Amino acid sequence: MAAYYPSSYPAYRQPAAPTGWRGRVGAPIDRARFSFTVRMAAFGPLVRRPRGRLLDVGCGRGELAAWFGGRGWTVAGVEPSSEACAQSTAAGVETHCGTLEDAPWPGATFDAITFNHSLEHIPDPQAALRRARELLSPAGLMIVSVPNFGCWQRRLFGSRWFHLDLPRHLQHFDRGSLIAMLRRAGLEPVSVRTSSSMAGLVGSLQYALSGRSSLSDAALFRLMHLTYPVVALSDLISQGDCLHVAAVSAHR
Repeated sequence: MAAYYPSSYPAYRQPAAPTGWRGRVGAPIDRARFSFTVRMAAFGPLVRRPRGRLLDVGCGRGELAAWFGGRGWTVAGVEPSSEACAQSTAAGVETHCGTLEDAPWPGATFDAITFNHSLEHIPDPQAALRRARELLSPAGLMIVSVPNFGCWQRRLFGSRWFHLDLPRHLQHFDRGSLIAMLRRAGLEPVSVRTSSSMAGLVGSLQYALSGRSSLSDAALFRLMHLTYPVVALSDLISQGDCLHVAAVSAHR
């Protein structure tokens, strides 16, 4: 896939800013869409909570953590990529370059913990959730967002589903399996919802038609913005391609 949209484009990671007319027109649209989806889909429960300390696990360039930091949260991130860590730190996020296993914070440090399309990349997601629960304060909230293996797009496209993303995605979850894993980690789900990513349908169509990502970044830009309203409307009648579960500690 072209450089403007990475090989996997999670719903809550802003793409790198395009240049030329796409930068003038598309970047403001993407910023507005990013803010809207954070508020209205996966992370809405955090927007409505009192501000505190937030940890984003697999924070990437720090977009999500920085968004909350700009709204009064004290934010930190965990990220194994040294290049991404540098960008996250530059964005004002206290970033630990490593994993949860060697994270430096003591237990019950954070009022909110997010896994923003990162749990599917972790070899032992059960252990990661247990460790995250240890870092969560007794009254804290954890939100996990992952590709939704139970969505209509996965059923329609099968092995050509965009978010299958092998071999980078080591795990896949549907509603039942993610809830069960959270409970085994000592967490109790309090809300479950889905939404659709901007890139999913266009990516899956490319794989189904040509077996690869073949469109230019300009064509991707147009198609993603043209098809997204249709995909968003489908969320009203079926599960979207991203699954979001909010959970609290079961041992408060």
